[in-house]
Amino acid sequence: METIPGSAAGTRNVPVDAAKTFAIAGVLLIHASAVGGFSAPVGSGSWCAALFWGSVLRCAVPVFFLCSGALLLNPEKDVSPRRVWTHYIPHILAALFFWAAAYGGWALLLGWHRTGVLEAAAIRRTLLDLVLFHHKSHLYYLHIVLLVYALLPVTRAFTARATRAQLRYFLLAWLALGVALPTLRAFPPFSQMTGIPAQWPMNMTYASVGYTAAGWAVRKYGAHRRPREYALLYLVGFVFTYSGTLWMSARQGELYGGFLSGMAPGICAEAVGLYGWCTAYFRDAPEKRGLAAVSRASFCIYLTHLFFLDFLAGRGLTAAAFAPAVSVPLIAAALFACGFAVWLAARRIPWVNRWLI
Repeated sequence: METIPGSAAGTRNVPVDAAKTFAIAGVLLIHASAVGGFSAPVGSGSWCAALFWGSVLRCAVPVFFLCSGALLLNPEKDVSPRRVWTHYIPHILAALFFWAAAYGGWALLLGWHRTGVLEAAAIRRTLLDLVLFHHKSHLYYLHIVLLVYALLPVTRAFTARATRAQLRYFLLAWLALGVALPTLRAFPPFSQMTGIPAQWPMNMTYASVGYTAAGWAVRKYGAHRRPREYALLYLVGFVFTYSGTLWMSARQGELYGGFLSGMAPGICAEAVGLYGWCTAYFRDAPEKRGLAAVSRASFCIYLTHLFFLDFLAGRGLTAAAFAPAVSVPLIAAALFACGFAVWLAARRIPWVNRWLI
């Protein structure tokens, strides 16, 4: 399943493997920094360290979508509407509901262990949450992937036939309506918009489709650029994300999330810069076994890491346990090791490897 963090079998796309490796590291850093990392006063050394780790690869999920576009919008790949609905979407649904049920069931067991009571009402609520897509927070990625898959035939038809100028126009419109305007809506005068103009910004789910088109555009037209150009774009995005979040958080007295959204301008620059760097730097590189292994394992790591994060937090091992500058990467490394170990074991079970990880 190429749109999810775990890559499909076959010839490896080394730039995509490298980008997914950075992306899964980013997911772990973001979540490790979020648990206890911002308990210190805004602007303190500990708080700023947590923000650094939470910002440096904040583009993780957008990078996954860029990788999706690079793979699935290739005209040579068989992604017919029939294949979308008989192969891709069933795989996502199977993984989504299995892991949503696993997290819901785990919460029930923890409550039973803590109170000694397993109420029928709690079971009914968990089942209803499962049906209504009230799932563990990080599974939102799969919710978006379902829409991205459903629109693939349309996206592929456009990108296969669009000229370079038409593709550029589409991406500029996406940047304006899906990236810039949703961020600006939090600030005057855009925050005063009402009526139909207030509906012009694209929501994050549909805007994610733009990342797939951007991923294909970088692969098709941008691989020849120098890696340092993309590195500079990434650095600009990181500085904007970090400094903007620090500035607004200081003004509000608490963490401001507007510049940390996957559709914020800084995050977009980070994502395209990082993915573009991988595309340019690894353009002619031979297959890297380490990158390929992490790329294959990344979906499993993504799906399971919150089990281990909650386990560590329940024992006081959070970003606040000691200096976040050190605790966050250590916790992220522990999450990676646990998730990778699960993948090594689970991939040996054919139906689990095919449908759930």
